[in-house]
Amino acid sequence: MEELTKITDNVSKVIDEATREIRQAANSLEAPEVHPLNRRSTLNICAAVAVDTGQTLFSGVLRNVGVALYQVASSQENDEPKSYAFWVNPNLPDPTDPNEKIEAGKLTRKDAINVQLDKLLDEDQLVKGFVKSMGWARIYQPGVMQPSCYSSSATLSSFLREILEWAKLNEVARKLREIQSLGTGIQPVLLRDGALRFAHTSEGVSTPLGKLFQDLRVPILGISKTSALLRSPVIVLWLAKHGVYARGGPFMVRIDKEMFKKLGWRLDRYFGEEGYRFGRYALVRFDPLPGSRNLFAVDIPEYLLNNLDETLVLLSGVAQQSTATSYPVPGYPISLRKVHDKVVFTDDKVFLLENCLRRLMPDEIYDLLKNLVSFERSVK
Repeated sequence: MEELTKITDNVSKVIDEATREIRQAANSLEAPEVHPLNRRSTLNICAAVAVDTGQTLFSGVLRNVGVALYQVASSQENDEPKSYAFWVNPNLPDPTDPNEKIEAGKLTRKDAINVQLDKLLDEDQLVKGFVKSMGWARIYQPGVMQPSCYSSSATLSSFLREILEWAKLNEVARKLREIQSLGTGIQPVLLRDGALRFAHTSEGVSTPLGKLFQDLRVPILGISKTSALLRSPVIVLWLAKHGVYARGGPFMVRIDKEMFKKLGWRLDRYFGEEGYRFGRYALVRFDPLPGSRNLFAVDIPEYLLNNLDETLVLLSGVAQQSTATSYPVPGYPISLRKVHDKVVFTDDKVFLLENCLRRLMPDEIYDLLKNLVSFERSVK
């Protein structure tokens, strides 16, 4: 009992010190700049794009193959999900010595990945259009894909997901631009689930990526349900202290990064200063209910954020197409929920897919995979 008392005393002291520092940091911040999202908006089309992927969706004999399956779609009507399969974990020679010679006709891990990327570029019009728009010759060329994609299947899988998602965003943006150019007065906006960044690429990719969408003149916003910014106790206390949550109606909190910089915050983590994003975060509540703490970190392109009035009009339009009862978070834009429902790999869908694959698989391949599973269990 005495030992337990010492532990609780030590933990209490740490908690007291931590909360004191959090209060001090929140008190050091100036009052937040809050803008109600009550502008009259002509937003007629709120389109979204999402990708779902799974490398470990499969169980049993299919788990060790190392194949990632992707589904990509937009929220537009009649846009059916398109699926992609990719061998992200080729268990092949991976020489660390560049002078090491591989037997003629034998593929290395790097070769196998490059062959698949070339095939994707040559055969898929969606990816081909995006790569051309970015001015790339190859997906894996220097300055685009990071070398770590060759050594980590998880990194490669994430990179492929980004390629597919940005390729789809590019396609949908061009379609929206065509509709807009007809002079119908329609104002579209494009939503991405997550920050406006291209993960696992070189630093210079964000600039041409942002320029691509700026030239298309179709506004794009990144909507994040979770982020380090939203989870920060300092942010939560700061907003509560100034009565922001108690407000009625949707609103946007504009972040003054210089104010946070004085407190020593990592601007690269919260404000995209590291060069891998072309947007800046604002805190937005689309849920109109007073007291709601369902905020989103919304990534807004720098060129758009500089025009505050236009930004508020667009966000007001998105808020009008959101509901207080949206799944998975109240206020979540309906178009994002709609596209997620299209592409998500549910348990039932995976179960049916596994059974179909097992039935279609040649006996010799199925036996090989069963032996791999048996060997894995025997060494555990």
